[in-house]
Formats: sequence, C-alpha cells, structure tokens
Amino acid sequence: MSSIAESLTDGDYLRGSPFCHGGAQGHKEWWHFCVYGDGVDVLINFSLVDDVRVGAATGAQCGRLTLLVRGDAWHGEVLQFAPDAVRAPAGGHHFVFGDNAVRWRDGRYFIEVNAPSLGITLSMVMTPEAMPSLANNIALEDGPPIHWLVMPRARVDGTMTHRGRTHTFQRAPGYHDHNWGHFRWGQDFAWEWGFALAHDRTNPWSLVFVRLSNRAHTRALMQALFLWRGPYQHRVMRGGELTVRREGLLRPDTVFKVPRVMRLICPSTATDVPARLLVDGQGDGDRLRLAFEANDLAQVIIPNDRTRGQTIIHEVSGAVSLRGAVRGEEVALEGRGIFEFLGA
Repeated sequence: MSSIAESLTDGDYLRGSPFCHGGAQGHKEWWHFCVYGDGVDVLINFSLVDDVRVGAATGAQCGRLTLLVRGDAWHGEVLQFAPDAVRAPAGGHHFVFGDNAVRWRDGRYFIEVNAPSLGITLSMVMTPEAMPSLANNIALEDGPPIHWLVMPRARVDGTMTHRGRTHTFQRAPGYHDHNWGHFRWGQDFAWEWGFALAHDRTNPWSLVFVRLSNRAHTRALMQALFLWRGPYQHRVMRGGELTVRREGLLRPDTVFKVPRVMRLICPSTATDVPARLLVDGQGDGDRLRLAFEANDLAQVIIPNDRTRGQTIIHEVSGAVSLRGAVRGEEVALEGRGIFEFLGA
C-alpha cells in the first residue's frame, strides 16, 4: 500500500459521536467529494448528525446525502435517511445510506449513488494522488473546536447517469475532505473554503484555502493557504502571512437551492458571496497570489440548531489563478475551483 493510502487509512476513519456512549450530543461529521467531468461538476456529501428528537433512541444518527450536479444549470437535492437506513460505524471507513454508499478499500474510495427520484445514478472510483493534511482542534469563539482532513487531488473513473444522459469519467480530477465536531449551525462563525486543480493534469500544483471568521467577517479566527507539489504538501502560509480581500458581490438572476422546500423560506437571490476573492501570501522569501473569480452558485440551506433562522452554505463554481514563487521555484496554476462560503 502506498504512503498516501496508508495515511488515509490511518486518518480518514469515521470518528463517530460520543452521544451513544453517554457523551455530548450534537456531533456532526461528513465526507465531501467533488469531481470535475467533461462539461459537468459533481458534488457529493455524506453527512451524519445525532438524532436529538424527542423519543429518538440514544446514539441514533440521521443521514443526509447532498447531491449537486452542475451542467448547463444546477440540479440536485438533500436526501434524508432514517437511523435504521444508516450504517456508519465509528472507526470504520464507510458510509451506507440506504442504496447509497462510499467505501474505502484497497487505497481507493468507491462511491455509489442511486437517486431515481432525481434521475441520478453514479458509480465512481476515486484514487487519491496527494498526501492528506489533518487539522485538529480548530478553536471557535463560542463552542467546541472543529476538525478536518483534506485530500486535494485525486483521479476519478466511472460513470454517472443524469436525467437520461450518461457521463463517463476517465482520469477526471477530484477532491475530498472530511469534517467533524460539535459545532452548532447558527453559531457566530463563517468559513471560506476552496480548492483548485489545474486544467492541465500534468501541472504539479494543487491548493486548498480556508478562512474561519465571525459571521460579520470582521475577525479572522484562522486562515491558511495549503500548497501541494505533486503528492506532497510543499508550503503552508498561515495567519499574518496572508491578506484576504473580497471584491464586489455575485448577483445571479436565479439561485438554485436545496433542500427545495427551503426555497419557500429563503426565496431571495441576494447573497454576500464575493464576485472575486483575492489572497496574497508572503513570508520567508516566498510569495503567492490566489485569485478566485466566481461564476455560479448553489445554496444548501440548513435550519439553525438552537436559534431561529438558517445557515446558508454557498457552493460556488469559478476560475482560479495562482501565481508566485516558493523556495525559489515558480508557481503557476490556471484551473477550476469550487469554493464554499458559509454565513447567515
């Protein structure tokens, strides 16, 4: 087994909720996958949350599968699964929600989606091509810390049927991250999170950017730009090495929203998503400039846990440019990115 596969076997297991062992309730955990095909983008998110409804069995968890497909337009939904349709044992390496599953086996992720109500069936194999980065105990101001693992670069092979059309993926670029913790939707935090892969698959560079802040975006809790060269992490710029600037606002004529029922509660097309996000990094003789130009977005709308209102995750597709020099070597990347902007 390769060092990449070994690292993911050791680090990308399900943490599970302590609720079933008498611990704190309100745990959240998800595996997130993105795939760039020929003329189509695919986002798949398997998410587990503690079932804290009155009468629920202790330790029961609800499953949510978020599917977003972007071709000529966005399409998808958030599918919900009762606890008895969910298999995701702590310490294991798989989610099974009804007829949908993601399994880690032989150093690869096997992803199966069967959503006839959406006209979507999918069978993919994601082969990691970069070492993961693990971040634990990222502090929030008004609650427990959150944690994540990110694997920025993969090869994807498989097929997807979407509304009667079959898409074939052959060595398509892909991305994966894994998040978990006891944070609450509605807390005073927001995030900007994105990844980019080059149009040219021979380009060795890939990147992930993350910034956690308060919801007003006036105070950064942490920020980092992770840069990989081939399979290995090459440079991380953090904190004061980075300057982040938002320019303009993305103003689409229409906004695709899931779950679809939430369109009745949040009908507005106004967003606080920047039309352009600029990140300048400089330190120890290295310099980088990341520019993300937003093109289109979909909204995932989540009711807050303990307060009225909603938390909105904007999944934003756009163009990415990275320029600079690290350790005396020129860095250049032109490609596609999907950035998440979370806020009120």
